[in-house]
Amino acid sequence: MSTFVEEYSYEGLKEMPPTHYDMGFAIDNIEIPDPSVFTGSESDLDTMGERDATGYLHRNKVATKYPLKVEYHNISWNVIMDICPLLRKDKFKFTFPDPFNGGFSTIDAYVGDREFECVWKPSNHVGIGNLKFSVIQY
Repeated sequence: MSTFVEEYSYEGLKEMPPTHYDMGFAIDNIEIPDPSVFTGSESDLDTMGERDATGYLHRNKVATKYPLKVEYHNISWNVIMDICPLLRKDKFKFTFPDPFNGGFSTIDAYVGDREFECVWKPSNHVGIGNLKFSVIQY
């Protein structure tokens, strides 16, 4: 996988939180940093779900999908600007650690809500920000 490199030159900032690439997150095979927070769920999709007179559920499960949320806290604004263009496609491959299968999953996905926040922007230096986005499986 390819990766992007971030550079820090903050005067007065003693230490920037390190960016790690240990968890295996990627968008279209481009490695992205490990998020600060990552949540997900496994959801079943049914075309039908009805209970009969005895209370027994008759369902027609057609797929299992993964809705995911990814958050970055206090990362370089440059990293935010590197991640955001990867999310602009109508469809992309998203790779993430999947506790349900004990390894990694890669899904066809699109991005849902996206939110960014600049938390510190010194003059003549790269800022620090937060980024949140949801990944929705096709």
